[in-house]
Parts: sequence; structure tokens; C-alpha cells
Amino acid sequence: MRLHLRATLLACVCTAAVPLAAAAQAIHPVLDVKGGYLLGARVDGTWRDGQSVAPRVRAGRRYRVFGPAAELGASTGTRAESLDVPCPETFGVELSPERRAGEIAVDAAWNVVPRRVTRLSQAAADGYRDAVRQILVRHGIGTPVPRVTGAVRVDLDGDGTEEVIVSAHRQTGNGSFTVGSGDYSVVFVRKLVNGTVRTLMLEEEYHPRARSETTPNEFTIVGAYDLDGDGASEVVTRSRYYEGGSTTIHRIRSLAAQKLVSAGCGA
Repeated sequence: MRLHLRATLLACVCTAAVPLAAAAQAIHPVLDVKGGYLLGARVDGTWRDGQSVAPRVRAGRRYRVFGPAAELGASTGTRAESLDVPCPETFGVELSPERRAGEIAVDAAWNVVPRRVTRLSQAAADGYRDAVRQILVRHGIGTPVPRVTGAVRVDLDGDGTEEVIVSAHRQTGNGSFTVGSGDYSVVFVRKLVNGTVRTLMLEEEYHPRARSETTPNEFTIVGAYDLDGDGASEVVTRSRYYEGGSTTIHRIRSLAAQKLVSAGCGA
């Protein structure tokens, strides 16, 4: 009787272990193709950064590689490894083939670009200079010089109304250790809510006065992708500064903007 009971219990444990093991493997890592960084993955409903998920990112995974608005093909990844000095906390994955035109890679079966992503012409993007001007004035830049560097139109949440993601940047310092008066870099989302346009800031840095011993960032838009399979698109941005940079995934929900994960390296 005891032997029969023990065998039954072991059978139950083994049966239960199969779905648990499968669940432990069901992550979908996201890579920054340009930097080679492992950005992270959603684990049990919560986003975890690259360092957290790296032990579960083994060699042989197949990643779908995407440019700014479309899929470029599939590549196979190595295991995640630390970049070591000077960035031991940042992990990277190498792809084969490299697909250097890619921006983001994800191990996913769902539609990563569920809705059309449109890069606006410079003339159309310049239509958001007044929005940039208002932001700069609110942050202490009294005589703003709005310079829009890019704009993307996409329906992020699938509600039928497109949002516009805008980047703007001005640098008059030397780009390494000084900033000029009125320099800045921003990325924001223009979102229509109940007939009113709202501005949601994703990245922002303002320099109302010239300063030395300050390293400025330049923020740019990578694109919009559904990186966790929930049907809504996340916004990916990059920052670049003297001898370094990073990439960040943002979530937009209603009127809230949240940074999910980020990875980068620099001296």
C-alpha cells in the first residue's frame, strides 16, 4: 500500500513538474541589435532586465530581427554573456547572421509590428516645433530654439487613434564635457485623449545655462514594437553620450509612461 501511494505521489510530482519546467523556459528575450545588448524579457507578467534573465538565455535561440518599421529576417543567438569591463552588469548576445540594418530582435511568434509605423518627413516633423518650444519654456529655457530630429506616427494601443512620437535635440557645447545655454534633448509622445492632445515625456534633459564638466545625452527614437505579445506596442529609445550610450523600452498606458528596462555601456 505504501509503495503504491509513493509511486502515485511521484507520478503526480513528475506530471506537475513538466508544465512548471515549460513555464520556466517561456521567456521571450529582447535584444538591441545595434548595441548587441540583452535588454530583458517579461517574466510572469513583469519585465526583468538583461542581467536578471541572462542565465536563461542560452545559445541557439531564434530571433526575429526588425528594422525601424518592418521585419528583416531571422538570426540565431549565442548565449548571453557579460560585456565585462567597463560594464559587467550589461549582457550581450551575438546574432548570426548579424543583420546590421536591424534595430530590435525578439524571440517571439506573435505580430511584433501589429500596426503601421510611419516615419514622418522632416517637413512634417517640423510641425511639432511649437510643442517642443512649449516644453522647453516650461523647463526654464527662456529663449528656446526648437529643433525636431524625428517623428513617428503609430497607433500604440490599437484604439484606432494614432499617437506621434517626437524627438528634438540641440547641442552647442562640445558634445563631451560642456553644454551650451539652451541645449536640450527630449523624446515625447503626443496622445489624443477625449479630444485633448496630451504630451507624455519619455526622455528629457534640459540645460538652461551653459556648464562645463557636464556630459550631455542625445535621445533618439528607435521605433514602436509589441515586445511582450500583449497587442500594445512599446516605444524604444536610445541615448548617446560621449563614450557611451543605452537603449530603453517604454510602456504607454492611458496617460502614464513607464520605463520598463534599459541596457547600455560607457566609460
